[in-house]
Amino acid sequence: MVEPLEIQGPGAEVQDRLPTPVLIVLPDPEARAPLSLRILGRPPMDRLVEAARASGFRECLLGPGTVVSPPNARAVATGDRVGSPALVVFEGSYVHPGLLPLMVEHPLEPDERFTLYDDLGRPAACFVGLLRLVPAVMPVSEELPWPERYGPCDVVRVVYQEDVARCEALILRTESSLRTPPSWWRDTVDAQTLRWLTQSTRPLPQLELLALVLAMASLPVALLGGSLALWVGAGLLLVGVHISRSFPRVRSLRGAHASDPPRDSNERLIGAIRPLGQAAYMGALTYVIVAETHRSGAAALVLLAAGAAAVLLSLMHARTLLRGRATSVLALPDANSVARSLGMRWPSALDGAPFVELLVWCAAATGVWELPWSVLLATGGGRLWRWFSGPDDLFPRFREHRSSPADVGPPNRS
Repeated sequence: MVEPLEIQGPGAEVQDRLPTPVLIVLPDPEARAPLSLRILGRPPMDRLVEAARASGFRECLLGPGTVVSPPNARAVATGDRVGSPALVVFEGSYVHPGLLPLMVEHPLEPDERFTLYDDLGRPAACFVGLLRLVPAVMPVSEELPWPERYGPCDVVRVVYQEDVARCEALILRTESSLRTPPSWWRDTVDAQTLRWLTQSTRPLPQLELLALVLAMASLPVALLGGSLALWVGAGLLLVGVHISRSFPRVRSLRGAHASDPPRDSNERLIGAIRPLGQAAYMGALTYVIVAETHRSGAAALVLLAAGAAAVLLSLMHARTLLRGRATSVLALPDANSVARSLGMRWPSALDGAPFVELLVWCAAATGVWELPWSVLLATGGGRLWRWFSGPDDLFPRFREHRSSPADVGPPNRS
């Protein structure tokens, strides 16, 4: 039987004096999964407490018997005074962070309370207009009238081990500000990569070095020659670039670590991994293709010049990123945007995938060296076109010098 809440009487004067809400965490008597489990690098309750404080919640109170210990939380006993609006949650629950600011901005009447049920119909939390004392058990009432864009799928209560996957999916969805459409690549490959990277205890610099080594290893592996070396080298490039694209989300999911470098220097190396890997693999492909003896000298020279130009453009892009100059002139355009501009339908299953590296890997599977070489040559042509037709932001010092007041004046008539 659920114990009744002690709630003060309704009234506008009472509600005007209400403080900001608090988050109250209660133990879940039905939980069978370890409640201190790190999901995507952090316990879900740590994320919820952090989001609640950022949304305007006054503090977090831990009821007796709770296992979790989020930072900046205060332990209380049953019957301790609260005297404010409250969101009461089970310690294994996770609520969409977008709901928390709405609870602060639109408080309930003092005599109102609504329960948040997950998509399996289990009570996960309860929003109370005015809670006088810390309850002993979770209050249960009618379901919350969900705001627009939210519903039971935005609440997860981890009771069994099977609920961990549902919690991971909600965290990954809430980590992005947009509700992205379903994608096999994002839901399978991206999710598994983020799960591995966030659960790893290695500091981010070591993981960044791993991604760089994998991408650059495509050069010596491809130089071994043979169809297998061609395909494995393209696979190393694909894996290295894919891991590097996950690092911004990994940093956000894991939270701040003392061993992590500053964000600016972190993003410079992460962004440079892709052009460096493309330059390395393109250099190896060009060497092997030019070294074939059956080609004429003129054909070999043309292939060498084209491959060297593509390598040089990739290295120029990497240099601008490493020097901290945010330029988009040499950056590759988004494959989805290009497909839409050409009136083509981009396969939704591959949304979020590194298209160039995936295409190179598929071309390398044929064993024909010229196919992945042509794909990387096309990317070099894309960089050259954007530089040729885009704004002149590669030479800011020259532009500033050219337009400086010292260079402007009447012509010298002497």
